Amino acid sequence: MTFLHIAMKDLRIRGRDRSTLLTGLLLPVALTAIMGFAFSSDSGISEIAVTIVTPEDGGFLADAAAGMLSRHELFDVDIADEETAVEMVRNGRRAAAVVVPDGLLQALEAGTKAEFLVYQDPVSSVKSSIVLTMAEQFTVAAGTGSALGRAIFLSIGDERELTDSERLALNGWMFDWMRDRWQNPLIAIKATDEAMREISLASYFAPAFAVFFMLFTLLGSARSIHEERDAGTYRRLRSCPLMRSSIIGGKMLGTYVQGALQILVLIGLSTLLFDLDWGTSPLAVIAMALATAAGASAIAIFIAAASRTGPQTDQIGTVVVLVMSVAGGSMWPLPRSFEPVSRLTFNYWAQKGFSNLVIHDAGFEGIALPATVVLSIAAVLFVGSVLILRRN
Repeated sequence: MTFLHIAMKDLRIRGRDRSTLLTGLLLPVALTAIMGFAFSSDSGISEIAVTIVTPEDGGFLADAAAGMLSRHELFDVDIADEETAVEMVRNGRRAAAVVVPDGLLQALEAGTKAEFLVYQDPVSSVKSSIVLTMAEQFTVAAGTGSALGRAIFLSIGDERELTDSERLALNGWMFDWMRDRWQNPLIAIKATDEAMREISLASYFAPAFAVFFMLFTLLGSARSIHEERDAGTYRRLRSCPLMRSSIIGGKMLGTYVQGALQILVLIGLSTLLFDLDWGTSPLAVIAMALATAAGASAIAIFIAAASRTGPQTDQIGTVVVLVMSVAGGSMWPLPRSFEPVSRLTFNYWAQKGFSNLVIHDAGFEGIALPATVVLSIAAVLFVGSVLILRRN
């Protein structure tokens, strides 16, 4: 019996274990689907319901403020009094309510302060923030037009007093200018994602959950070191003409092959079920998968080797995997400020490699550093495991 026979024996045993199938394949696929559907980036923002409150003396400028949103297909705008508008926002029927101030026209003519009031629904924070931004854009356009109109009034008024008809004509011109600048700004911003790769949350969670559950699955495989010792199998193996290194090598090889098969199957399932695009370099994906399996199996073997019993392997392994997964971003995306801590974990580098392939289509260049770090972790921990197992 060689180390290959030992590895095949372990693989057959793990293959008959239903919990391996559940933890290794079904759970990561199911959780990826749940997270993808729950926070799908393809759903976009639905129609934003807004109520405008206009004062009786607001005139055409107040109507313009109301019309600033209604002209956009994203908004569903209605007019109501302030009490009704506040109640609708409080009940969640409207994302926001915009109250146009009294005396807005007079304030713009005189250059005095006027204040819009925006009631925001905290539950619809994104939608209400969009309404607030649109209201701010209107006030900027109105303030600019007001400054321009007053400058004209002052320059002409220094020479002679304006007649009522001239003042009315200048006001009309000023607000025509404001409306034109609002609808057709001289400097515009055009945003497009047509040239970008189509990315969904499955692009993040599929690799993240694959790494997370692979670590747990391989812990169960590595725990067989203690199970065979307790069952007396290890003593029978030692009675055979086998070198100790063959037994250790067989255990490591079986754990590694299981991890490699698991992550490659998960990559295939995510491609079929979620239409996930892993990039244009299949060889780079396979290389990253094999490197990740090496790192994960080395971690599992090292924890099992350093533990005294099977239950201790489970306890220590669970804590280590959970801490690495949370700190490394396997559970959810972490802010960039946390990255110095994340870089200390195996999960971060494994996911970094897959992210470079899935999101940036970076090929072998994108996985060079992550794969090197992951393989370095694997080499150090494999050597450490061999030394511990030889000693024990």
